[in-house]
Amino acid sequence: MIMQIRSSASWSDTLKARKEHLTALLKIVDIKTDKVTTVQTLTINLIKNELSYVESKLQART
Repeated sequence: MIMQIRSSASWSDTLKARKEHLTALLKIVDIKTDKVTTVQTLTINLIKNELSYVESKLQART
């Protein structure tokens, strides 16, 4: 099996793109309404946790 080697620049670019995507998703889901569902709360928490993980990976690369 042949595995492609990723350069650190492309991996950083991937993480940055992932962070931008998650931020956009958070803006869509995090709608300020009077009634917030449990699913919406769980989704927001999951996105925030994933953003923290991506940010920590980005910081480790610098």
